[in-house]
Amino acid sequence: MGELREHWVNLRTATPSHRRVRLLAVLGALGFALSQAAAGGGGPVAWVGTVLLGLLVVVQPNGIMPAVFLVWAIASWWAGVDGPWHWALLPATWSLLVVHASASLAASVPPQATLPPTVLRRYALHSAVVALVTTVVWALAALVTTGAATGGPVPGILGLALLALTLGGYLRLRERQQDG
Repeated sequence: MGELREHWVNLRTATPSHRRVRLLAVLGALGFALSQAAAGGGGPVAWVGTVLLGLLVVVQPNGIMPAVFLVWAIASWWAGVDGPWHWALLPATWSLLVVHASASLAASVPPQATLPPTVLRRYALHSAVVALVTTVVWALAALVTTGAATGGPVPGILGLALLALTLGGYLRLRERQQDG
């Protein structure tokens, strides 16, 4: 019970920038629930559970709650949405990224400290790169799952090659940033 009180005090005494970052977790959870509803999956229990777990991520961003939220979200999508691919999967994935980045950023700095602009820029850059790679994988999955079955293994091979090139380019970019 003492830990819960400590998390509540940390939230109440947090700086405005820290509170805004934590609020992003709730917005990400709400975005995921709306995406799941748009995909025809889940139900009131899944949607409300997602938002409630997002609120708990706000209270405890540096503990187990972000992992519990992600497991809940992925399991509810998997159990509730039909088919291997849906257009709403992209906003749902971006929403999960927002929750994850928000919790990571909130946990990286004490609640009573103002978030440094350099840290915000770094998280924004990393999140943008992950969002870009996610979009590429989403588009490739759309081509593979909704495309004609006559393509054989070629779309899958092209998709994996493009993914490998994208990841290789990202790693080279990171090496250059670290060297420079």
